[in-house]
Formats: sequence, C-alpha cells, structure tokens
Amino acid sequence: MVWLRPNLANTPQGRGWLAALEAGSAAALFDVDGVLIDVTGSYRRSVAEATTTLTRIMLGAEADALLTDAPSPLVMHDEIILFKLAGGFNNDWDLTQALTALWVARVREWRGQPQAQITLAEWAAQARIAAHDGHGGVRWLYEVASASAIPSSDDARWVHEEYYWGAELARHHFGHTPRFVPDAPGFVHAECALLDASVLPGLAAQGVSRFGLITGRDGPEIPSALNILAPASGLRDPQTSAEDTPGDALPWYDGPYGRSPFGVVVPASIYTKPDPRALVYGMRQLRAGAAVFVGDAGDDLLLVLRYRRELQESLEGKPAALAVLIASDEAACSYQDEGADITLDHVRELPDALAQLSELAQKERAR
Repeated sequence: MVWLRPNLANTPQGRGWLAALEAGSAAALFDVDGVLIDVTGSYRRSVAEATTTLTRIMLGAEADALLTDAPSPLVMHDEIILFKLAGGFNNDWDLTQALTALWVARVREWRGQPQAQITLAEWAAQARIAAHDGHGGVRWLYEVASASAIPSSDDARWVHEEYYWGAELARHHFGHTPRFVPDAPGFVHAECALLDASVLPGLAAQGVSRFGLITGRDGPEIPSALNILAPASGLRDPQTSAEDTPGDALPWYDGPYGRSPFGVVVPASIYTKPDPRALVYGMRQLRAGAAVFVGDAGDDLLLVLRYRRELQESLEGKPAALAVLIASDEAACSYQDEGADITLDHVRELPDALAQLSELAQKERAR
C-alpha cells in the first residue's frame, strides 16, 4: 500500500525532489537488508540463535535451571523487528549483545524484581524513546542493564558472525576459527532479493538514473549483497550484454565491492546510520540535486530527519531528501507520525509512489 504525506508536493522537500527530477539530477538511495534483500532467514535468524547461545554461555551451569520456562529460541522474529524499528540497533552485533543482556538480567540479576517482568516488546518501546532522545542503542543498554549481564562486544560479534557466515566462510573471510558454533552451515545462504526487476527500470523511466546504497553492512557482507542485487536489478550490464533493454543507457560501476548499477555504496565503516553524513556522502558521490532514501528501520528514518535538522541548511544547494519507509500496519502509522514522507509495503511500489507525487504536482500547477 502506498501512502504519501498530504500536500507532500508543496513541502520544501517535495519541491526540491521535483525540481531535481526535472533537472535530471534526482537519485534513489537504498538500505539493503529488509529493503532490497530478504534477511529473515539470515541476519534475523542469526540474531535469534546467537542470543540463545550466548545467553546460555553467560549463565553457565545454571542455564538449564534458569531457562526452564523460557521459549526456544529466546527471541522471536517480531521482537527483533521491534528493536530494529526502535532505532539504535541497526548493527546486529549490538542487537545480539542487548538481547542477551536483557535475557541474562531477567533470569539472574533481576530475578524476583519488577524488571524481570518487563517483556522484550516493552524494552523495545523504551529503546525507541531513548533513540529519539539521542541516547539509544548500546548506550541505552548500559543505562538499563547490569554490567554483569552484558556480554563483551567481541563475543556478541563472533557468535553472530559464526551463525551468519558459517564455519567455512568465517575462516575464509576473516581468518576466524569458530569457537561458539564450529559446525554452523551459515544462514547467509538463505538470502534472496526483494528488489523486483521492475524497480530500477521503472525509476529510470521517470528520470531517476542515479542509484546508491547506504548500508549497515561492511567488508565481505557488501560483495555478498551485490552478488544478489546486480542480477536482480532489471538492468543490463552494457559490458557483458548487447541485448537492448530500457536500462541499457544506464551506467554500471566498477566499485571497491564489485560491479553493479549502484554508483555509490556507503558502508558502516564510512558512516554508521543514523549519522546524517552518510546521506551527504551518498548524494555528493552521485552528484544528486535531491534524493529519496528508502529504508525499513528507525535508524533509516532518523538518518533523513537528522540530515534535515542538522546539515541541510549548511550545504550548498541544500539538496532535498525524502524519507521512504518500507512498513505496514502499526509500524507504517508510527513512521508516518514521526515524519516519513512515503510509506510502502514493498520496494516494488516505489516507482508508483514517485509517479503519484509527480502527478499531484502537475495537477497543482494546472489549477
């Protein structure tokens, strides 16, 4: 379902986008996980399994007794999504650390105390408030949980990576010898594209011909993503195909992470969301007069809102940025209330949403 903020075409951001579209300098920047790639069976499952494993390690010999009535796995998919929506936990290593700490504290440090009755959904709501107040994520975790319940960031990273990459790829990519799940096959193999082959050609047909990625991924995670996205882009690589298609006029790029139609990739090693400099960097690399940024998490919306609040006025040309969130039902309503310009059920709806925005502007001009 497509939702556009009422009167969006007449807002400064909407007018900026439409002006850049007419000038041929409009760009589309995308988050990767949950927007262009389905990570339900990879990253999300890795968080759930890593949390369960690390919680048991933290509890040691008492684990079975303390977790007698606990679910398996300890964290459900919907609870992971709530923390993603909250903001502050774009990094799955941080989320694994937080969820482990909340479970350990619930059954050990907080046992018999009121905090032990707080559900993960309620903790996610508190994390959301903290993120919007500027002290979310791991900083918030240290404010609410006992230090004795919080695993090391190194342990949280590697137990998650072992589940995600599997033993063989962990050794190959990082020279890491698995110590938590030495026989893990790797959930990365379950990833598949959400990017519909109609999306980028559909945007190109409207005049949007500059594409980029702003992602929490880093290192080997990015080539892995591009290996999925490039074939799913719906655009022909002019270097390898002579077939004439509407997308043949668009360039492909030989970047540090591989060849693809994305002219810029902004990984976590350059800027970590919601740092608004990621958006500035992406737009500058694409020489964009304005951009839409498409995400699915609280940090994605905060990225755009912080850009407008903290940086836009100081930039030459003051390029506009529209916040597009992939969300449904209550999550979509929440993002709309918090400042999203457009919400969609699926990224395939993006060309239609932007076409609607252009049509509304044309109707306004005709009045």
